[in-house]
Amino acid sequence: MKTKKWFTLVLSVIMLSALLAACGGNNKTNNANSGNNGTTGNTANETETGSTAEPAELAGELVIWTFFDQVNDMAAQFSAKHPGVKIDVKMFPGDQYQTKLMSALQSGKDVPDIFDLERGYIGKFMDSKFLADLSAMGGDELVKDYIPYVQELGRASDDTLRAVSDHSSPGGFWYLKENAKKYLGTDDPEEISLMVDSWDKVIEVGTKVEAESGGKVHLIANAGDLFDIESYNTAPWVNDGKLNIDTKWQEVFETQKKIRTSNVDAKLPFMSAGWGNALNDGSVVLTSMPAWAGFMIDNKDGKAEGKYGVARTPEGFYVGGTYRGIYEKSDKKELAYEFIKFIAGEEWQQHNLEKTGNMPGNGKVYETNLDRFKSTIFGDQNILKPYYETVKQIPANKADKYGEEILSKWRKAAGDGITNNKSFEDVAADFKKDVKNTFPEIDVE
Repeated sequence: MKTKKWFTLVLSVIMLSALLAACGGNNKTNNANSGNNGTTGNTANETETGSTAEPAELAGELVIWTFFDQVNDMAAQFSAKHPGVKIDVKMFPGDQYQTKLMSALQSGKDVPDIFDLERGYIGKFMDSKFLADLSAMGGDELVKDYIPYVQELGRASDDTLRAVSDHSSPGGFWYLKENAKKYLGTDDPEEISLMVDSWDKVIEVGTKVEAESGGKVHLIANAGDLFDIESYNTAPWVNDGKLNIDTKWQEVFETQKKIRTSNVDAKLPFMSAGWGNALNDGSVVLTSMPAWAGFMIDNKDGKAEGKYGVARTPEGFYVGGTYRGIYEKSDKKELAYEFIKFIAGEEWQQHNLEKTGNMPGNGKVYETNLDRFKSTIFGDQNILKPYYETVKQIPANKADKYGEEILSKWRKAAGDGITNNKSFEDVAADFKKDVKNTFPEIDVE
């Protein structure tokens, strides 16, 4: 099973590393741009929409706190449009950021005007006194065309908008085309998507791949991939103060056990050396990957260009996400709101897509690029299509202060259950005990 959580690594560690790796020039494009997911495009000129105001109309200084290097580009792009605005971006290590931010907010000293929140802990802040009400400032209009789940994650329990992301983080099955053709009989993304559009089909196809390869090749890397794919396709863990184990989790657990006993997965722990190698050497046919993780592809000297494809997973999923909110007591709220308006707009998200390949949060940017955006490693495939088809299906649920930690506990309990062939009942009992010990205020039946 996966030995580390996707969600605490996402963006706070992985995306920083990805951006740095990409800047090293591993991914080439026609525009000589590269980004954190290896999916930089060669599209035409960037769109010129979403302007906020004439440059001379905005002036002042903003302080932004983040753990994400790309905010420097946001600041540069915004200041280029509004030369009268100076932005001080303060970046902190991802493993220290949340603690440092909370300390500053609670003390009220040296607090930024705008601060970033990562998906893994955004729920702890949504209903706090620290985030300004963006709905009261007109924010609902900014996100009216957003992907539903991306918009909803930025809303507090009273449905007011408190934070905005400029991207979505959808995932799909990545594959080496040559490998897929050998073991699946095709490298066409639509045909492959249909071949594995249910977990029963995944098991059926995976069993054949393992048999035909003499056990040397497996269809997927790890049964734990289902955690990522199903994590946000289930009901919230806490409902009215009570622990809620969606009945779907039992189906997922039993499916994972079948995958393991049928040798469909390569049993490679997430981020292990073998896991990374499998993505590049073809010992695994389909690897579930978020769109931003192209840094995992070895594209030295362009050797991976056009060699990969991406297919849909049985259900849509996403990994991570970075949101921005305004400090409630900032005396620069109006100027800060102009920055939020900018990153929510089509102009910035188009630039971001073309430069880094980060999938947009704004549905209009998806639609504009469905038939034209290309990536170096994915060749001629219109890669936004498989992501867009699945991203719209992801349930739009709010983040809460318990969800990510409880999900982590379920991963641990279920992962141990699969490894040691435990029953679902035993896994659920271990899980409930752990939740009760950590969160005594939650009613655990």
